[in-house]
Amino acid sequence: MHVAALLFLGFLAQSSDSTASAEAKAKAQSLLTEGSALYEKGDYADALDKFKQAFATYDSPKLLFNIGQANRDLGRPVEALEAFERFLIGALDAAPETIEDAKKSVEELQRKLGRLRVDCQTDNATISVDGKDVGLAPLPKLLWATTGRHQVTARHWNFSPAVEDVEVRAGTVQTVRIVMQVPSARATVAQPSGPEGSPQRTDLASNDAKPAEASGWWLGRTWTWVAAGSAAIFTGGAAVAGLSMQSKFDSLNKACGNASANRTGCTDSDINAVTTRRNAANVLWALAGASAVTAGILFFVEGHPVTVTPVAGETVGFVGGLSY
Repeated sequence: MHVAALLFLGFLAQSSDSTASAEAKAKAQSLLTEGSALYEKGDYADALDKFKQAFATYDSPKLLFNIGQANRDLGRPVEALEAFERFLIGALDAAPETIEDAKKSVEELQRKLGRLRVDCQTDNATISVDGKDVGLAPLPKLLWATTGRHQVTARHWNFSPAVEDVEVRAGTVQTVRIVMQVPSARATVAQPSGPEGSPQRTDLASNDAKPAEASGWWLGRTWTWVAAGSAAIFTGGAAVAGLSMQSKFDSLNKACGNASANRTGCTDSDINAVTTRRNAANVLWALAGASAVTAGILFFVEGHPVTVTPVAGETVGFVGGLSY
C-alpha cells in the first residue's frame, strides 16, 4: 500500500492561504478523504476522480502527488509523470520524504517511456497524438510517450490534415516531421497587399499543367444518351408488338373472321391474344414518346459546366436542409 497517498489529509487545514474560502477548503478536504479511502481499497479509478475533483475545488499543487500515484497504478505512465513533475515544481514546501518519493517515481517512469519531437513547419497547426490534442505547432518541448506505435496528426484550416506513424522505444527520442499540403481543390485566399487597399486573390491550386479537355456537343450528356437509347429500344419493342398484333389479327381473320369462308367467329382467347399485343404496343409507343421528350429536354440541360471557386477557410454544412 502506498502510504504517501495519505500524507496530505491535513494539508488544507494548515494552509496559510487566507484568500481561499473555508467552504472550498472543507469540500476539497472531504473529497481528498474519500479518494484516499478508495485508493486504500485498490479502487484507483474512483480515487483518481475524487482527487481531480479536489484539485478543481482547491488547486493546491500538493494534490498532484495523489493524482500522479493514482494514474501510475492505473497504467497511465504519461499522465502520472506529468502530475509528479508538476508536483515537484509547485509543492516545494511538501514533506522531504514525499518529494523524494515523487522524484523516484519520475525516474522510474522516465526509464519506461520514450519521447517525441514533432517537427511541423505550419505555425498554429493543432498537433494530436493518438487522437489527443497536445498543443499548437511549433511545440515548445518534447512529448513523453509510451513504447510502441503512435499516430501523430496535424490539422490546420488552410491545409489538408497530415498523419504520420512513429515507433517509440524506451529511453530514446523519435523525431516526427509533418509536412502539410494545400488541398488539391482550387481555392483562393484574400491577401491584404492588393492595389489601393483591395484584397489580392492568390490561387492555391496546383501549378501542374493540366491536359487539354476534349470538347464536343456529344460530351457531358450521359443522361441524354440514356434517354435517347431508351426511346430507341421502346420504339423497336412497340414496332415488334404492333407487327405481332397485325399478324395475329390477319391469321384469325382468315381462320374465323370476316375473311373466312364460314365466318364462324373467333373464340375469346383468340380475341384476347390480339388485344394483349395491341395493348403492349400502345404502352411501348407511349414510353418511346416519353423517352424522346426527356432526351430532348436533357440535351439542352446537360453539358453546360458549372464552376464553383470556394474561398479557403469558409465552410458550409447542412443539417435537415438548413445551412449553418
